[in-house]
Amino acid sequence: MLLILLLPAFACVRKAEQMEGPTMGTLAIMADENMKDIVKQEEEIFERNYQYAHLNIQYATEHDVMEAFLKDSIRTIMINRALTDEEKNYLVQQNSNPRQILFATGAIAFIKNRKAADTTYVYEDLLRRFKDDAGGSVFVLENAKSGITQEILKLLKQDQLPKHFYALNTKQEVLEYVESHENAIGIVDYSDFSDTDSAYTKDVLSKIHLLGVTRPADSTQVGFVQPFQYNLQDRKYPFTRDLYFISKTGREDVGIGFASFICGEIGQKIILKAGLLPKFQSERNIELNYTNDIKVVK
Repeated sequence: MLLILLLPAFACVRKAEQMEGPTMGTLAIMADENMKDIVKQEEEIFERNYQYAHLNIQYATEHDVMEAFLKDSIRTIMINRALTDEEKNYLVQQNSNPRQILFATGAIAFIKNRKAADTTYVYEDLLRRFKDDAGGSVFVLENAKSGITQEILKLLKQDQLPKHFYALNTKQEVLEYVESHENAIGIVDYSDFSDTDSAYTKDVLSKIHLLGVTRPADSTQVGFVQPFQYNLQDRKYPFTRDLYFISKTGREDVGIGFASFICGEIGQKIILKAGLLPKFQSERNIELNYTNDIKVVK
């Protein structure tokens, strides 16, 4: 009789693989392909630390990521911007109130041929070149559906790119085009080569110039600024953009656990090492050994 009574209790016991929570469960995520390198690093360490957490991350252009999110084909995304007011209002109408978690700051970078004489631009002059299709400059982007394209359109205040803008298929094609055309300016995500310790980054920067740009005229001037990590602080570089984790699952699921991990000490150190600016700075303890043995060198 006792065995019969206990059988239902045993049947209700779930295996760890079947449970859901911040550090266990399976979740599909779509991420902007410009964030691929950093997200893959975060995913690898997160899943290594939590063996019952499994993330199925697909990468696509920002346009395709947002389209899937708004159509409810995916409920968790990672992109290089916050939701617009229009997107938020649409989601509210669908009885959805997404959580937006800012975890890092990156940038849009401008690159030019190694032989080019002009490697610094005043902000307003660069915008003028965006609009002037007869000025001799050619701009190349990685993908017409990328978030970078939307940022440029926003700066131009128009719906279509001018005739002297060209969208290629991959960032490698952009780099190759810039290397072979002195009048071309490539527009890429800085995270593509922000890790200065990377052999790939060293190789890329040996072949192209990373352009310096001033801040807008109505801002405090700090000279010609490149999108290095220390220039992302306080928005010294004028073309920064934020990285967001956005979820509308409404649960404390493994996605929220992953977001917490990214915002935690380990996740933020991964971002710091990658050359981007972490949102949350971790503590650094420096130990100084006092000594009376001071030598004066003349």
